[in-house]
Amino acid sequence: MSFISISYLVLLFFVFLTRLIFNTTANKNGYLLFLLLASLIFYVSYIPRFIFLLLGITLIDFVVGRKIDEAGNLNAKRFYLAISIVSNLGILAFYKYSQFFVDTVKVLSYIFDHPIFQTTQLNIALPLGISFFTFQSMSYTIDVYRGVIRPEKRYWRFLLFVSFFTHLVSGPIVRARELVYQFDRKRKAWPAVVTEGLYLIVRGFFLKCVVADNLAEYVNNYWRDDFIAVCPSLGAWMLAFFFGCQIFADFEGYTSIARGSAYLLGFRLPLNFNFPYLATSFRDFWTRWHITLSTWIRDYFYVSIGGNRVPEWRFYFNLFLVMTIAGLWHGAAWTFVIWGVLHGTALVLERVLGFQKTTDKPFLVKVFWFGVVQGVVLLGWIYFRADSAEQAVDLIQACFNGKWDRDIVMKLVPGLAFTAPIVLMHLRGFLMERQWFRKPEWLEKVFWSALMLYAILSISGKNSAFIYFHF
Repeated sequence: MSFISISYLVLLFFVFLTRLIFNTTANKNGYLLFLLLASLIFYVSYIPRFIFLLLGITLIDFVVGRKIDEAGNLNAKRFYLAISIVSNLGILAFYKYSQFFVDTVKVLSYIFDHPIFQTTQLNIALPLGISFFTFQSMSYTIDVYRGVIRPEKRYWRFLLFVSFFTHLVSGPIVRARELVYQFDRKRKAWPAVVTEGLYLIVRGFFLKCVVADNLAEYVNNYWRDDFIAVCPSLGAWMLAFFFGCQIFADFEGYTSIARGSAYLLGFRLPLNFNFPYLATSFRDFWTRWHITLSTWIRDYFYVSIGGNRVPEWRFYFNLFLVMTIAGLWHGAAWTFVIWGVLHGTALVLERVLGFQKTTDKPFLVKVFWFGVVQGVVLLGWIYFRADSAEQAVDLIQACFNGKWDRDIVMKLVPGLAFTAPIVLMHLRGFLMERQWFRKPEWLEKVFWSALMLYAILSISGKNSAFIYFHF
């Protein structure tokens, strides 16, 4: 049951209808229990057996949260917190990284002429959304340990927080303190809230079906070793640009549908993207891209290892380490690790050079560093998308080979039409951030919604799974 399926829209319609029914009663628990049922049905529709994994990890963290609150000393609290962290990370490591570990050990064993594994296929299915719901569940026990929140008294409410179908599969990564309090909030289906929710859903469908899926056809068709071997510089940069727009439209499209669905059902989810391709520094990029992940890693990992309250060399090491971990979180492959290392190195060098803030720099320096940031981000996306590190190196070399081939470039030019919405979105964001343009009012949103609906019905690309479903 994908977000871009009829079955999801039917589920959302019936849950919204239930909200309207319970809106006239005082039984908010009835509505919340129905939400929980709908969320479990949503998850079971993929691979039914993994529902037991979801129930198991949430039960462990629910009990741990209560035990931490009841513990009389710090050592006991730490013991129970360790149970939560080991359980979540252990399950995540087993399902997501077992194959990666086996493959890495096998390669190393052959390099040193001591072969260990005869096979590399463990055939372990990846539970949908495991990278997201383990982080959400684990953040709860850490917040209880830190005294940020009180533990939830009823398991089913905690399960609803983790499994709420709008954010379960691909985020945003929601924390208990951002959602649980909303369970008890009075909610009415105000017209402004409903229309905002519908606008976000239409916007999400447009970004996914029209922009991301059409760009995916160009990326999938031309991101091949034989094409890369003859690709001129401009063509290689265009491919990287296409994927940069595709992954933004794909993930922001999912997030918009998630946030819009939550609006319709009476909840607010956190913002996950804020015009990332306007970033003027690498630090700025990570305050705009996948915001809920970057803030999660900052608050629960970076701060825990000392953050910036350490000697300078250690601070640089912390920056490098957290970005490497962020890369590995995205996927069990060395290409993702290299992507994280690239961003970690960029953050460290930026700090050394004093470019983490460019507001006090001359205009030409700002423009130069903006070009550096966006150029490195595009080159990084090559590793993110590549089938292997070797393929990524080949495409990056093509970016700088200085070749020209008009026929190849002209094959890619039509794809630029599907990057236009992303460029225009960021242009408007640029103008809004400088208060030269206002946020769209309701009448303008109606206009854009009608235009996007027409595009969805007429020029949608071939349906493909959301990229972050793989993570």
